[in-house]
Amino acid sequence: MLKLFHKYYPVRNLLFFLVEGGLIFLSIWIVVLVIYSGEIPRDPQKINVWARIFLINLVIQISLYYHDLYEFKHKVGMAELSLNIIQSIGISCIFLAGLYYIFPFLILEQGIFFIGIFIVILFLVSWRLLYQLASQKQLWNEKILFVGDGELAKMIGEEIQSNLDSGYTISAVFSNPGKSGLADDLNVDRVDDYDRLCEYSLANNVSKVIVALDEKRGHSPVKSLLNCKMHGVKILDGISFYEQIAGKILVGSVPPSWLVFSDGFHRTSMKIMIKRGLDLSFSIIGIILSAPLQVIAAILVKATSPGPVFYKQTRVGQMGKKFKVIKFRTMRQDAEAQSGAVWAEEDDPRITYVGKIFRKLRIDELPQFWNVIKGDMSFVGPRPERPVFVEELRSMLPYYGERHSVKPGITGWAQVNYPYGASEEDALRKLEYDLFYIKHLSLVFDLYIVLKTVKTVIVGSGAR
Repeated sequence: MLKLFHKYYPVRNLLFFLVEGGLIFLSIWIVVLVIYSGEIPRDPQKINVWARIFLINLVIQISLYYHDLYEFKHKVGMAELSLNIIQSIGISCIFLAGLYYIFPFLILEQGIFFIGIFIVILFLVSWRLLYQLASQKQLWNEKILFVGDGELAKMIGEEIQSNLDSGYTISAVFSNPGKSGLADDLNVDRVDDYDRLCEYSLANNVSKVIVALDEKRGHSPVKSLLNCKMHGVKILDGISFYEQIAGKILVGSVPPSWLVFSDGFHRTSMKIMIKRGLDLSFSIIGIILSAPLQVIAAILVKATSPGPVFYKQTRVGQMGKKFKVIKFRTMRQDAEAQSGAVWAEEDDPRITYVGKIFRKLRIDELPQFWNVIKGDMSFVGPRPERPVFVEELRSMLPYYGERHSVKPGITGWAQVNYPYGASEEDALRKLEYDLFYIKHLSLVFDLYIVLKTVKTVIVGSGAR
């Protein structure tokens, strides 16, 4: 398994990305060799042909990423896959055309480019169908088994089996006799004898045993687990394993001792200082780049509905400190005159027509750059919530108060992984991502979230 930002991915994901990059490069290089009869073309007015092909390669793979074509959770049919790839490469061609207009020395001869793109599409569709087939047949998957068949084991099993490219195959469920039928639900072996744990693991090439016992009382197979450990089989706690594959912390299953003794939650003075520097840099750049857009947004708000351009609302920040968040107004001026503070709903009638567009594209959040500069917010962090909702959620959800140990952010790990939340259940799901972020907070992680935010905005998902 490949560990990236404290979440585990199959090593084959990296190999897939590298091989696909090689196929794109090879497709265009073959056309170059055929057209030039094996000779490497040299043009003193243009950069090296290798560099020009690499640029095409880079742009196509970035476009594939931003079209969610490096997500392999579900099976995709050939027609849909082909259409998605053609759309992605079409966007790549438009972007490259702009680059070529500005920088003519980057141009790859037109005939080579278009023939090469056709071959790229053919190679990519074939390669992805082959990879998808390998994932379906669970080739090169790592075999694991569960000890325990309660709610925790069920959630881990669902997370693995709902993801076509999880990289794991569940071999068996070991449980006490008379327990629930999780093994039948997962369609795997069921073994009621804990004493066979090591024997089964070695005989079936099981590399990891996931201990997902909901009950701490009763028979705990410590001796069998130790025997497996001594024979080289990895023993993992179920909560920690779920964190690694899902990128979130199971709040409802985590005892305080797990949070206390687990790795993470490290924030040095140097890290805080550098993060503040990045916050200021991102916000200043953001204000400069978005200034024309913010002017247009302000005009549209004023022209389409009565009331102020900006909307200031009290939110809860770091250590429970309250502050005023600044947004472009997206609702009617009297939106909460009768109802008071309520969650936004799907197709909320209080939201103006322009406001719906702003929320979809996150334009309403742009004035929050000033909140970051003032120090009330960070660029990346848990989203700040209103005091009335904070009090409700703090009394209902375990560890909800812990999300205020860091500054709230314009974007965050929960925002790029979970759609807009408007219920207690949604708040719980987002809290799981927020705690994961707080536990593993790092500058590189922040940069990754910023890149994913750009992708989320382009796709336009998760807004309300």
